[in-house]
Amino acid sequence: MIGVRWGEFVARHRYAVIAIGILLCMGAAILYPTLQSKLVGVDFSVSQTDSSRSDELVARHFTDFGSEQLAVTFSSDTARTDQPGFRARVTDVVAELRASPDVVTVIDPYEAQGFSPQISADKTAALALVGVRGDASERIGVAERLQDMLSDASRAGVTVSMTGYSPMTVDLTAVESRDATRAESVGIPIALLVLVLALGGIVAGVIPLISTGIGLLIAFGVITLLTHVMTFDILVTTVASMIGLGLGIDYSLFIVSRFREELARGSVRSRADRRAIERATGVAMGTAGHTIAISGLVVMIALAALTIVDVPAVRTISLVVALTVICVLLVAWTMLPAALAVLGPDIDRWGLPARFRPRDTRMDATGRSRWHRWAHHVMRRPWVYAVAGTLLLAICVIPIGSIRYGVDIGTAALRDQPSGTANTVLTEKFAAGTISPITTVLTGSGGGEMSDAQAERAVEFEYGLRTDARVAFTSSQTNDGRSMLVVIPAVPIDSTDAIDLVESIRDKASAMTADGGPRAYVGGTTALVVDASDEISSKMPWVVGLILGFSFLYLAAVFRSIVIPIKAVIMNLLVTGASLGLTVAVFQWGWGAGLLGFTSAGYIQSYLPVTVFAVVFGLSMDYEVFLIGRMREVFAKTGDNVCAVADGIEHTARPITAAAAIMVAVFASFMSADVLELKQFGFALAVAVIFDAILVRMMLVPAMMKLFGGRNWWPGGRTHVAESVEDRLEPARS
Repeated sequence: MIGVRWGEFVARHRYAVIAIGILLCMGAAILYPTLQSKLVGVDFSVSQTDSSRSDELVARHFTDFGSEQLAVTFSSDTARTDQPGFRARVTDVVAELRASPDVVTVIDPYEAQGFSPQISADKTAALALVGVRGDASERIGVAERLQDMLSDASRAGVTVSMTGYSPMTVDLTAVESRDATRAESVGIPIALLVLVLALGGIVAGVIPLISTGIGLLIAFGVITLLTHVMTFDILVTTVASMIGLGLGIDYSLFIVSRFREELARGSVRSRADRRAIERATGVAMGTAGHTIAISGLVVMIALAALTIVDVPAVRTISLVVALTVICVLLVAWTMLPAALAVLGPDIDRWGLPARFRPRDTRMDATGRSRWHRWAHHVMRRPWVYAVAGTLLLAICVIPIGSIRYGVDIGTAALRDQPSGTANTVLTEKFAAGTISPITTVLTGSGGGEMSDAQAERAVEFEYGLRTDARVAFTSSQTNDGRSMLVVIPAVPIDSTDAIDLVESIRDKASAMTADGGPRAYVGGTTALVVDASDEISSKMPWVVGLILGFSFLYLAAVFRSIVIPIKAVIMNLLVTGASLGLTVAVFQWGWGAGLLGFTSAGYIQSYLPVTVFAVVFGLSMDYEVFLIGRMREVFAKTGDNVCAVADGIEHTARPITAAAAIMVAVFASFMSADVLELKQFGFALAVAVIFDAILVRMMLVPAMMKLFGGRNWWPGGRTHVAESVEDRLEPARS
């Protein structure tokens, strides 16, 4: 078996492997500090849609509008906009902005003609509209430079702040980094405590954390290199860190557990017994290592399915998470076994008292464990546990039927940030939608020039929108025979009202076009979100189908069985559906919103369901392969299905429950985040792991395995299973 031979090879060359790993870590450590400065905003653009076409037309025909519009607010508790001091402060800041090479145009609130009212009704605030140049990556630098320019602009009792999509992205990067640091400061100590208790020793408990940390560091080093040819956002890197941390600890825990079990089985007490240590390393990699490789590949399959979704935000999540999983997996297959080979029996140093250590690692252990007794308890009542568990999961799936998509851009989390100050002024004194207007470009057929009749219809179309209560103001300009209509929503751009407004504008535009009027391309941030949500929801069935189909084929090839993959796919589908269902109930319906410290936006982040489905399905396979793989080993030896189930539960329940507890601690810690999307990801993943590890692995699996009996291994049977398992372990015995 490749895993066995590889493990022994790494053990023999342990110091060289560790040296290479250290060099890679040093390189990654040098690169990592520059990563945060290269992150951009979340990209929701979908090719060949109205929103993307609108942005292209604006960039081509309305260059003085800028590639993005920012809002600079001036507010005061003591001065009024009609006083000389207030006006002088505005004039100075506007002049400074106009002198910046990053700025295309600035609309001075005292010079505005026909545009949005830029002086508040109570004369305590003013608003300058700033058009900037550059693509998504360049605009992050623009926002940072302009924020630095305005950092000391608040004088004479006038507070100056700036907001917009890019400035908010800069601030969100800082907030999400802070959220991630806070979450990890809670999750990692809990993970260490669980590892020490699960493995029965301090050294054994620390090793998985070190292995995972190295894998994450190398992954982020590679991501930093990729920023030279690609763009990434802070959400992607935070989610990758969250998932990589949980999976990496899982993978390392399984290998360390099996290594210590093999040391105990071989009665290895000294580091001088190199051959026995190499053999234990080989068996650990041929069994647990083989298992995590299968699990990792299933995760890759699930994430690869996301690439059919034509939304950069989804594709980059799949790429970065896949890259992170690959890195932690490679470290678990290289540096981890090398470190275990160096330590040998010293891995048990600073151990807990014998009664707190795993039975598999104790040479004096006798009798059956409580997990063995639990397995037999479930198998005596298989129908009860099978029906009850399935019914509970099915009930939790129900809320998915009412799911609604949207994107919360995180304004609530920016209260203490510079853009948050400007957002507050806009919300209280002006139109909330000023942050990012809806831009509609009206053209003739095929994007060409409008006829005179079509131009008249465009004007009528604008006047018709002004009667909508969700619209605060409209303005238009004409160039090259095309018209650009700017709509300032009276509602927040990430609210359900704003989403409904975009859909209403598009409905009216379609009716106008069908009646001989101009073609209208509706764009802007909210329109991008609507198009991204439509793309994701339309591709969701295909993603699910691909993941289920490829996972089934892969597991069928691995286990040489048809029944087990079918059961695995169905149970994992239920777990994923249940976790998403509860996420809808909590974050869309608002159940427990006060307890978790958030206000429901009335929808779920559009990219969360499809991403969580892929990730959770992959995570579920982690435990499935680990548990079924151990049962398969026992069935190969005994041909007794009941014995295989009980023995498999006995030897894997402790590491599975420990791994699940660690994942729940890591994922749930992100529910403390101020950014809503991190709360949603953390909640969905934590709930999925709880369902999977407790309800499925410890109840449904033994119940189903009992009900199907020897048919579990159809069409191979015991002989077929025995041959494949013997082939895998034979090199370790020779």
